[in-house]
Amino acid sequence: MGNKVIKRYDEAKTPYKRVLAFPSIEGEIKVKLKSKYDMLNPAELKRRITKLQNKLLKLNALKQEMSKEKDIEKDPFVYISI
Repeated sequence: MGNKVIKRYDEAKTPYKRVLAFPSIEGEIKVKLKSKYDMLNPAELKRRITKLQNKLLKLNALKQEMSKEKDIEKDPFVYISI
């Protein structure tokens, strides 16, 4: 009944740092990755993501509005002249 489980966790690292620490990845790839990482601006990325999300929301609203207009244009009754 009395087995004690001891959990040991690895040091917390970002995926970027894990890749850099992985020995089988070539140095050339790590250099390219580092140069890209250094060019990232989290604030600018957030602004771009928000801008794109807003654009998607506007497009969706426009699509729904167009769909409603199309439904209104349809005449649910057929009139027959005798």
